[in-house]
Amino acid sequence: MIQKAIINSLLFIFISTSVLNAQVWKDPNAKLDNRVESLLSEMTLDEKISYCGSRIPAIERLGIPYFEWYGEALHGLKAWNCTQFPQNIAMGSTWNPDLMFDVATAISNEARALKNKGQKEVMMFSPTVNMARDPRWGRNEECYSEDPHLMSEIARMYVRGMQGNDPKYVKTVTTVKHYVANNVDKRREFSHSLVRDVDLYEYYFPAYKTCIVDEEATGIMTGLNGVNGTPCSAHNELVNGVLREEWGFKGYVIADWAAVQGIEKRMRFAKTQEEAAAMAIKAGVDQECFRHKTKSAPFVKALKPAIEQGLLSEAELDVSVKRLLRLRFMTGDLDDPSLVPYSEIPSSVLECETHKQLALKAAEQSIVLLKNNDVLPLKKDIENLAVIGPFANRCWLGIYSGNPKSKVSPLAGIEKRVKGEVGFAEGCSVTGAKDDQDKIDEAVALAKNSDTVILVVGNDESTATETLDRTSLKLPGKQHKLIKAVQAVNKNVILVLVPSGSTSIGWEQENLPGIICAWPNGQEQGTALANVLFGDVNPGGKLSTSWVKSENDLPHFHDYNVTTWKDDYGPEVGRTYMYAKKKPLYPFGFGLSYTQFEIEDMKLNRKKVKNGQEITVTATVKNIGEMDGDEIVQIYVRDLEANHIVATKALKGFKRLHVPAGKSKTVSIKLPYEAFSHYDVAAKEFKVEEGDFEIMIGQSSEKIVASKNIYVEEGIIPQIKVGQKSGYFDSKDENRNKKWNYLYKDESFGNKKSNEGENEDLDWVEYEIVFIDPGVYVSTWDAELNFVDASKEAIVVTSMSGVEIDTHTLLSNQRTLKIKIPIPPEYGKPVRLKVKTVNGEVKHKSIKIIPPGNKEPFVITKVIAKSE
Repeated sequence: MIQKAIINSLLFIFISTSVLNAQVWKDPNAKLDNRVESLLSEMTLDEKISYCGSRIPAIERLGIPYFEWYGEALHGLKAWNCTQFPQNIAMGSTWNPDLMFDVATAISNEARALKNKGQKEVMMFSPTVNMARDPRWGRNEECYSEDPHLMSEIARMYVRGMQGNDPKYVKTVTTVKHYVANNVDKRREFSHSLVRDVDLYEYYFPAYKTCIVDEEATGIMTGLNGVNGTPCSAHNELVNGVLREEWGFKGYVIADWAAVQGIEKRMRFAKTQEEAAAMAIKAGVDQECFRHKTKSAPFVKALKPAIEQGLLSEAELDVSVKRLLRLRFMTGDLDDPSLVPYSEIPSSVLECETHKQLALKAAEQSIVLLKNNDVLPLKKDIENLAVIGPFANRCWLGIYSGNPKSKVSPLAGIEKRVKGEVGFAEGCSVTGAKDDQDKIDEAVALAKNSDTVILVVGNDESTATETLDRTSLKLPGKQHKLIKAVQAVNKNVILVLVPSGSTSIGWEQENLPGIICAWPNGQEQGTALANVLFGDVNPGGKLSTSWVKSENDLPHFHDYNVTTWKDDYGPEVGRTYMYAKKKPLYPFGFGLSYTQFEIEDMKLNRKKVKNGQEITVTATVKNIGEMDGDEIVQIYVRDLEANHIVATKALKGFKRLHVPAGKSKTVSIKLPYEAFSHYDVAAKEFKVEEGDFEIMIGQSSEKIVASKNIYVEEGIIPQIKVGQKSGYFDSKDENRNKKWNYLYKDESFGNKKSNEGENEDLDWVEYEIVFIDPGVYVSTWDAELNFVDASKEAIVVTSMSGVEIDTHTLLSNQRTLKIKIPIPPEYGKPVRLKVKTVNGEVKHKSIKIIPPGNKEPFVITKVIAKSE
């Protein structure tokens, strides 16, 4: 009888606990881990597996809605009507982490605004912290720098601004990518990066570690490549070993697009898809990036058979699902919105005036003045100005961009600033076309009759993007020919570059009086460029990568060694300013100004550094010119007594500061003890080798203005994990306490202004298009508008979702018009293309959509809506 009573009591406790546990996940006040366990206990195996892909079905019986774990926010949301900031390589050239925090705050506010409208989730696949080790890489422009310290400091503030400072909820989930040593795009799904441990720990790892340990980034994306013979998405040593055990990473890991499938299909590392899926889970990978209208991710398809075949246990799967559920709770997605502070963010922040002004500020600070023979700034009363080039009348935002309503091209920005006559000629196409010579002749004729020429050239996704690496660092197509032809008739040429990175312009540097690097610089790029050209803004940006004279000065593209290396097959080579032997065209950290700065009175606060101590470098920065400006003070370190290969100099500290003309400011930069360390491969730890170190202060990596030696005692750098902080972490940084709305004055959210200005009297038609996933990344699709009839020189304007695309003039008897259409943020959803007639008369017939890759074109004849 007593035994029965005990059994009944235990049964009652078990049932009560089960009921209670089933309710815990709904309780916003319960501990996060308890909520995760509670929800997991109520999920079926199929429901658990569904979390391992990008599109997660609703669990209707539990009242859990559909969820899409997929978003892009590289330098602005890849969405309609969202502010587009300068491309990452441009943001790196600001050398301004505080500005990066502001930009990331604006981006994440817009992400939350879209979520609050029910239009988008907040799982973002950014930042990109692949090192910009080689400018030929197709995605080089996505990187902040070739230097691990500059990369780390910019990236940390991106993560901080995106995730927000609320102690309970994250504003957006950041996914730091692409882990790791992923810097070749052609056949990346099949290639392996062969990397030594010293290069991994000293060069490729630091930015990831900063984001994960110091800033507690929520996610990591593994690369499509392999490292040293093992696919990144099955790499137990890199994911479980380094990320989770060494660094204590608690977030989720997602494999890049279909990369788990690739473990078998492309890498041939697994024999079956089921084996590949089991490998990924056991290596610490939780999810596979994959979106399709009807198909599940290959990873999702393979997991249940893998469990049935005994390759994987449900308990092992549960570990991954817990990490994914944990983040969904952290976004507040399963809580009442009133409890989540970010649910207050209104849709009025989308491309608001405050954000556009911030985009302008970022663009201005990123511009780098490369050469100036007293030709800049230009006079505002110039009478005849020619603006020439394939990027002049185009606001090229860079790859992975959204579609803002407002975009200011270089030409548009200049036209607003100049009082005199402004002429425009395209000059040539980007990559070369049959009519380029005619365009060059037209440009030369315009240049002959102009006082000054602004020549805007560069490269775009046609020569560098995802899956496409640059084969040459020269300007593509006939752009160099255009420059020489224009310079032959007009010596007053200002060259403006819109590049993805280092560009071979040796002739231009030798023969042109002024050169500006303006980057794919966001939606306000034209205004920013004009402000710099005419002296309203003094350029203060500096290169975040070295610019080599030629690709011939670089090591083999697939050589991932960074430190100096010599073998039996070639000369001694090294990458980046730290190890390269050949003199660059422009050094790392280089940038001119309209004023002159002097850095004097360098001091160190101690003569000897003991284990664990930090050192403070101070100096006086004088503006001895006649214009206010920004200087970027750079601190480099060199080990003078090392018994191993060391960098000729390595950036360990920097600060951007504004100094009025004729004034001075004191700069103070702290270097932690770890700034003097190197990775000891044998001991598998960071060490400081006892001896003398040189501390250099400079205006670029080559222009060192002062240096002092200091003695540093030996020591070991303690291994830190999440919950601990590096010596570079600043707990007093005010950015760590700011609320989401600090950017906006009087909670005005930027006084949003409309840019549409729709004229209801004009004729227009709309076609409805459903874009299918082509399987490759592109930012635009080709299309053809077909007309039954059109009057001579009729003008039509194309737009999608309120965002103007382009203006087109129809030639005599023209019945087909080739156009470019920006892809929508999401495939599989209907989008309307509006064609508005602003001059003449047009009778529409159809639109032909030409997908990239091998997909068949399709024709749409039905007009879904039209003007009355």
